[in-house]
Parts: sequence; C-alpha cells; structure tokens
Amino acid sequence: EPPSPAVVRALRRAHERGARVVSICSGAFALAHAGLLDGRSATTHWALAEEFAARFPAARLDPDVLYVDHGDVATSAGAGAAIDLCLHLVRADQGAEYAAHVSRN
Repeated sequence: EPPSPAVVRALRRAHERGARVVSICSGAFALAHAGLLDGRSATTHWALAEEFAARFPAARLDPDVLYVDHGDVATSAGAGAAIDLCLHLVRADQGAEYAAHVSRN
C-alpha cells in the first residue's frame, strides 16, 4: 500500500527545505513514491528488492549494499543495516572519533 498523500507531501517538503531524508528498510518505498529516489541508487531489504525494482524503475536499486548515501537522501538495506547507516551519518557529521565513541556506548 502506498504512503498517504500527506506523507508524500511531508517528505517532499522536508527535502525541498534542505532536510536530510533517511529511510530504513522498506522506508525506501515511501521515498520512491515521493520521487526522491528517481535517477538515484537506493537500497532496501533484500526480500523486497524484486518488488521495489518492479514498482520504481526510475530508481537504481542496489540490493547488495548495506546503505546508500547521497548526502541529502539515504537508504538502508534493513533494520540491522540501519545501524551502519546511522554510524556513517554520525561520522560524516561529527567525525570518526565521535562515531567510534557512539558505536561503543
């Protein structure tokens, strides 16, 4: 089932404002519905990869990576991969030392 029009509008508005938009697992479907993955590589949970690729041909699905980060939009492969994506974002924003601290605590 597609996300509600209100969710799609909210995602588009957030992106237009310059917010970083991040999805975990099947959340990539909502980003794709909003058009935020058109012409971009993305990932989602491996069990949903075939459906995602069929429904959103404008996105370039890479089912073999843990996450994809374009700076303004990022997707993770699943709930476990979300941890890797979050640590990547912390490292990008706050540096490797802080990301290492977060990963240990």
